[in-house]
Amino acid sequence: MAAEGFIRNFKPLEILTDEQVEEAHGGAADILQTTGIKFESKRGLKLMEKGGCRIDYDKNIAKVPTGLLKECIDSCPNTFRMKALDPANDIIMGTNTTYTGLFPGNHTVDLDTWEERPPTIEENNDACKIADCLDNIHSATSYTPYCDIKDVPPIMMLPVSTWSKMKYFSKISRVGTIENSHIWEIKMAKAIGVDVYGAMEATPPLTYVESAVECGIDCAMEGFPVEGGCAGIMGGTHPATLAGSLITGMAEVMACIVLVQIVRKGNPVFVNSFNLPQNMKTGSPVFGNPLNSLFNIMWNQVWREKGIPTMNGGHAPSNSKKIDYQCGYEKGMGALLSALSGTHIIDSPGGLTGELSYHPVLSIIDNDMLGWIKRILQGVLFSRETLALELIESVGPMPGFYLDKAHTRKWWDIEQYVPEVADLTTYEGWVSGGKKSTIELAKEKMEEILSTYTCKLPEEKQQELDDILEETREYYKGKGLI
Repeated sequence: MAAEGFIRNFKPLEILTDEQVEEAHGGAADILQTTGIKFESKRGLKLMEKGGCRIDYDKNIAKVPTGLLKECIDSCPNTFRMKALDPANDIIMGTNTTYTGLFPGNHTVDLDTWEERPPTIEENNDACKIADCLDNIHSATSYTPYCDIKDVPPIMMLPVSTWSKMKYFSKISRVGTIENSHIWEIKMAKAIGVDVYGAMEATPPLTYVESAVECGIDCAMEGFPVEGGCAGIMGGTHPATLAGSLITGMAEVMACIVLVQIVRKGNPVFVNSFNLPQNMKTGSPVFGNPLNSLFNIMWNQVWREKGIPTMNGGHAPSNSKKIDYQCGYEKGMGALLSALSGTHIIDSPGGLTGELSYHPVLSIIDNDMLGWIKRILQGVLFSRETLALELIESVGPMPGFYLDKAHTRKWWDIEQYVPEVADLTTYEGWVSGGKKSTIELAKEKMEEILSTYTCKLPEEKQQELDDILEETREYYKGKGLI
């Protein structure tokens, strides 16, 4: 038993030749061997040295021999399972199935004025509950749904975020780290018997800060999957070209793969792309851009050749400040292209305005959009029954029709995708129903979910999470960080 996900029944979209894929891997390996990767962690450098890397401790640089790199990539499992609170929500990475993950926002947004403000802890919990009840959402990153919660000290944000998801989101989630907060988040996961995956994301160019390295090491030691991530800004922290950014990002996550396999050979790893072009007029990153999607398509192709599962996030948030047409096409087209090109997790639902805002109403609308993508990936079923030759012969030309046929009663519901909150009424029905917008329909769905939600975690386990969170708070108080 596992989450259904979106099963792709045809070949993935590819845009590189076999020779270009090989050239990309060779270029990234050369960068790692000659330029090296900066680890701002003595613990990480010592492990890399023990594994066979050349270390410059004065510059905190590790250089990885190509033989060691190949050995580490080959030792990564091609497929692996992540265990959720409910086995029906488990994720199996590395197959032809795509899953989705919540994308975070710093603040909530008023759906009338579009002004932002910090959410309350209750609003954060409610957003988790809503996402838990949406069929096309399967996981969550760290700092989701919100990156900033009213009256929560910054040092406690990640532990509180994880505590909230462990209670109210019975699906897979990620742990990050600030001042070793991942230690407490891992403790929460072990307390309720679920898997988490650890964020070891590079700080471009070619650098890992200490907190990311520590999270990767400790998650690998526990046997939890580790997500190696690149997040370059093309023209800023990465080369301006797609190809140059690709091999830089590949080199960055290759260093994560090597470290994780040195810590624990065979530990699950997957690689995330969050690369964005820089708006040269404003200096800000551009979301929902064709370059995001082109990068993701290449990323999925080059890592598929090595059997390493992938995650895509760069397309996820919109540049739009509202839930509007721009928001829809930026998010929808990016998510569709990631799915068509064979990624294993799409980070998409909920995020708006870069990472500045999030709203559960958007996650409900995104759930419909993702269901549309799920149907596309299923493709077309060709069989004697679906070709319907005998039926077509029996119905013949006009005045024949198909509405009253058993074949129609059976197959329309299988073939068609019917969204939950999109407006599919006739114009007359829309008018008589109060002329409701999709946002209004999603608001009604949100209230329905919250009025019927039941926490899936037993009370004693909820209390155990509360105790760990209080232990975390006391720890940071003792360090003078609260």
